[in-house]
Amino acid sequence: MKLKLFLIFAVFGICFMSAQDLEGSWKWTSPDGSQQFDIELEKISDKEYRGKHCAIFDNGERIDCASDDTFSIVLLKISEGNFAGTIESSYEQSQGKIRMQYHTQEDVLYFTLTKNPPGIFYLPTEAILTR
Repeated sequence: MKLKLFLIFAVFGICFMSAQDLEGSWKWTSPDGSQQFDIELEKISDKEYRGKHCAIFDNGERIDCASDDTFSIVLLKISEGNFAGTIESSYEQSQGKIRMQYHTQEDVLYFTLTKNPPGIFYLPTEAILTR
């Protein structure tokens, strides 16, 4: 009986862990505090997320944020925990390419800007975001 209960809890625990996703608010702050990067992601399907970003650089002198009525981030799942997509800078409405890797155990999101948007932009090239 104890073994059966253990197996039931183990199976539900694994299902719960794998059911966690990227949906929600994520935040990064540079070590010196002069830069902040926030994203809000919404699950569209099992393989697609969309979201908005807001990047604040130079202690608030430069701000690159999505408008309220549009998505600036589009992500597609390429493998378990790995996502690729685009981010649109609000400075020149130009798109860059991004990759994100979700680590379930730490509940962190690794962000990498793999191709800069053309023109002026204020986005981190790499960041580790937390909820």
